[in-house]
Amino acid sequence: MSVDAFFENLSFAQSGAKFAEIQSAAAGINIDLLKAAVEAVLGGDDNATVEGPLADALKAGFEFATKLVKMLSKEPGQMEMLTFYKYFKRARNETPAEPSFYQLESKYKYNAWKEISHISEQKAQALYIEEVSKAIEKHGTRE
Repeated sequence: MSVDAFFENLSFAQSGAKFAEIQSAAAGINIDLLKAAVEAVLGGDDNATVEGPLADALKAGFEFATKLVKMLSKEPGQMEMLTFYKYFKRARNETPAEPSFYQLESKYKYNAWKEISHISEQKAQALYIEEVSKAIEKHGTRE
């Protein structure tokens, strides 16, 4: 599990050392509970879930990750963006509209989402956090 960069940046935001724009999203997230939730869900099968305070921590961590991804020092590539898209949509239990034959970009997005549409929302949240962490390691963050 490669989420160390995510948790390091969450700590920076909580301490006020970085990311002034998104510090409020980091406030109140219990890092220990979030780590336990991410480990439990990533260590489980596609239907893995957590409950109670772990579920709350995972949801808050996911919401923070959606803001943290905008703090990357460089824009991710198309494949990375597609990965973020599919996990984001599944994590929010959103179903994209099926595109027409001529809408190529929409078709790529839909097919990417469809590949993972069977996983739990919480699995998608944890995978999104993991992907954000990988992107931080690859691109770094600004501020």
